[in-house]
Amino acid sequence: MVPQLIHQIVGRKPSKLAQICLRSWKILESKGFEIIYWDDEMLEKFIGEYYPFSLQAFLSARNHAEAADIGRYLVVHYYGGYYVDWDISLNDVEAFISLAHHEKQGYLVEDPSNQTLASEHFSACKANVYLSTIANDIVDIFNRGERDKISTPDYSGPFRMRESLKKIAPVEQTKIPVKDIFEYDYSEIRKQPEYRKSGIMTHFWEHSWIPSRRQLNRIP
Repeated sequence: MVPQLIHQIVGRKPSKLAQICLRSWKILESKGFEIIYWDDEMLEKFIGEYYPFSLQAFLSARNHAEAADIGRYLVVHYYGGYYVDWDISLNDVEAFISLAHHEKQGYLVEDPSNQTLASEHFSACKANVYLSTIANDIVDIFNRGERDKISTPDYSGPFRMRESLKKIAPVEQTKIPVKDIFEYDYSEIRKQPEYRKSGIMTHFWEHSWIPSRRQLNRIP
């Protein structure tokens, strides 16, 4: 069973939006969940101690997204639990708890349009084989010197998750369509929709490594 642990990777200066999103998850602490906040220094120490084969890929990441990708797969592999990006707000507490109780082996959020899997939010039991496969694939690409030939999403993000899945499918986790989890899918969120606080959660896609990113008109 997936432990009631929420893992979030935080930077030194979270934006106003990220601060609001992070606070939205705090209510789960009164529901039996523990929230673990990870920063770069903590991740470096953790990876160096428990997954040293990944350390150089982590330290040599081209951007924070790649480092965070490596870190998130490994911390959930080691501890189990739920990974949540810091720009995701929790809208419906009871719906999330119901989902967590129902999906005892964890879940993956899938984009039906291209079968990519969301690196920003997923859950798994401790020692999940799929997560170790992703981490190993990333390190293999790095060690072969092929990282700079591909983009971040292909190297460590949603496209990497999709390609690694092909090696071991089926996985323990349930694949859930993105609109069953998030208020908006990936095409909608880029069109600056109004924030309605619907769905279990909203991902605002506040990623500094996407040059074309536009802020939403309204935030929670």
